[in-house]
Amino acid sequence: MSRLIGFLAVLLLLSITAHSAPSCPTVKQEVAPCVTFVKGGADAKPSGECCKGVKNLSVNAANKADKEAVCLCLKQALSTIGTYNPSQISALPKKCGISLDLPAIDKGTDCTK
Repeated sequence: MSRLIGFLAVLLLLSITAHSAPSCPTVKQEVAPCVTFVKGGADAKPSGECCKGVKNLSVNAANKADKEAVCLCLKQALSTIGTYNPSQISALPKKCGISLDLPAIDKGTDCTK
C-alpha cells in the first residue's frame, strides 16, 4: 500500500512540474484574432475572440521563461503581418481586462527583459 501511495505522489509531482510554455503554433493561433486590433489605432478595440486568446496565453505563461517564449513567438508572428502598432501589443491585456505584462513588441524587442 505504501508503494502505491509513493508511486501516486511521484506521478502528482511529475504532472505539476511537467508544465511548459505554449508552442509557437499555439501562440499564433491564440493571437490570430488580434491582428485587426494591433494594426489599428489607439481607439481600436480587441474582439472577444482576441481577448479569449490573450487570456489563454496569460494562463499558460506562468513564469519568466514562459513569458519569454510567448514574446519570442509573438515577435516572429508579428514580423509577418506588415505594418502594425507595437504599443497595441502592450495595450492588449489591459483592454481585455487581463493581468499580463506584454512589452510593445517590434523587431528590436529583447524578450529576455
